[in-house]
Amino acid sequence: MTCTERMPDRFKVLYFVLSFAIFGQVSAEKVNNAEYALLVNPISLAEDNFSQGPALPASPANESSVLDLSLLSIINLSSHQQLCGFVQSNLCFSDELKRIYAANGYMPLWRDNELRDMLETRLRVLAFSGLVPGIDRRLAELAELGKVADQRAYDILATDTYLLYEALTHQLYSEPSMMFRHQTLSLEPDLDNEVLPGSVNATAFNAVFLTSRLIGNGDNFVMNKRVVAQVERLSQLPPHRYQLNGKPLIKLNQPVPNGLAMIAVLNTYGDLSDESFEQLSAEPTLTNSGELNQAIRRFQQRNGLEDDGVIGPATARQLALPYSEVARLLALNLYRSQLGATGNERPIIRVNIPDYRLQITHQQQVVFESRVIVGRTTRPTNLFSSSMNIMVVNPYWNVPQTIKTKDVIPGMKASSDYLQQTNLKMIRSWDDRTEISPEMVEWSNVDPNTFPYEFMQSPGRGNALGNVKFLMPNDFSVYLHDTPSRSLFNKAKRNLSSGCVRVEKAAELAAYVLDYQQRPRWRNYQQLVSDGRTNTITLPRKIDVDVTYVTAWIDENDQLQLREDIYGYDRPIKRPVKLQYSTVKNYRQ
Repeated sequence: MTCTERMPDRFKVLYFVLSFAIFGQVSAEKVNNAEYALLVNPISLAEDNFSQGPALPASPANESSVLDLSLLSIINLSSHQQLCGFVQSNLCFSDELKRIYAANGYMPLWRDNELRDMLETRLRVLAFSGLVPGIDRRLAELAELGKVADQRAYDILATDTYLLYEALTHQLYSEPSMMFRHQTLSLEPDLDNEVLPGSVNATAFNAVFLTSRLIGNGDNFVMNKRVVAQVERLSQLPPHRYQLNGKPLIKLNQPVPNGLAMIAVLNTYGDLSDESFEQLSAEPTLTNSGELNQAIRRFQQRNGLEDDGVIGPATARQLALPYSEVARLLALNLYRSQLGATGNERPIIRVNIPDYRLQITHQQQVVFESRVIVGRTTRPTNLFSSSMNIMVVNPYWNVPQTIKTKDVIPGMKASSDYLQQTNLKMIRSWDDRTEISPEMVEWSNVDPNTFPYEFMQSPGRGNALGNVKFLMPNDFSVYLHDTPSRSLFNKAKRNLSSGCVRVEKAAELAAYVLDYQQRPRWRNYQQLVSDGRTNTITLPRKIDVDVTYVTAWIDENDQLQLREDIYGYDRPIKRPVKLQYSTVKNYRQ
């Protein structure tokens, strides 16, 4: 049979690929799997492609070729119903798939097992986070197709899933407040904007491109894998039996109710060794003493709790969290932790509210740390991104509206010398700082919400802002500052402020900020403080600031870290924080 004679359809693809291999256009690996080498419907190959002898075109299929979506019929695809229910196909991006594979000559994209693993790692994190119902079903469908000898169906579904992942994460980071409001995400048609990020929508697809997108920051992908390993371990554990009953307070040497269930949890987390677990399991009664007390202290220290060995409500709540919930929190918080600046180009100050900690990273290195005090649950600290641009030494304290209405005016109604006790002055306005005598006001008739005057505190000893404050543009009047109340930093739970962030090492932070400006002629921080005058310093070299909320992560020692969900962003609480505090304003991603 000559090449001008009609061949049966089932031989066309094999003949085509073998011809290409002879002329060096297809690798030997692809020839060994000729069925997998083309994702085109065989009947769509024009016959004249086979009448040209060995002088075949550079692409293995011509312009009239059609992507063979019928390959997917070997399993029942249903994940699209939750993921992108508005589409007519059982794929979310069938039109994009046709464009991608046509541009790629209908060659497969997912032959590399490492590339598959990268995609599936990303998907498993998303599935465990609980943010996207249906992702777990899509993973199961990929697993089914991965077992089939003919891998073409897997390739098509994997590409659709990759596009789905890009679209979902693009939408998620466009609306990051969802990560803090117990909401779930599904792909929605957007008539105004591209569903896919532009960097994906207008790109030629190949294995190199996919690898670069899925790995992203190499350290980030390694962290994804470490989190997935812990998440899968926790999710596969049988449920533990430790439950929170009432408001426990089990002090040293007191009996521990449901002690066997508690030591099982401590052993699972690695805070109690296998040997100690076996010994304690044989005890007729467990008390909060000896090795059990030490294990409690290790658990508390690892999870940012008061490490006093007392089993109080906060410790019991953390112990009682189901393993499945801890797995969800790890995955969810991995996405939260990726919000904000990278710290590569310039330093990044990151305040993690539930950890009560401020860190500065620069070029992936932690260069500064300090404990902080953040907003109480009734007056939360907002989530936002900005850049520090002003530092004020020996600042005045302009009393914020919240403190004015909830503290100062009620204080004046209760005691006429409240302003004297707190070293406050009443002024006409922020533009006109003429002092007003409190005796001119009939305080019993004052409505805090309409009171026209403002309150201010002069610099010096006892000033609520201490010796320095750090400003960054934001819509919430939140800033970092020093404080004279040093003893509060000794508390484990430090959600005590009215929204701004008090920094324990404020002096060291000020010195770092000034040093970063690289202005040798500037006076140092201690000289500025000693001067006694208010000094407002505009910072030529800005420093990025991200105020974040991360309650679960794997640390550099591969240890699980959990923090108390003080604002109810992980799960609903009785008195939920108002949505305005979790708008995640101006977040960088």
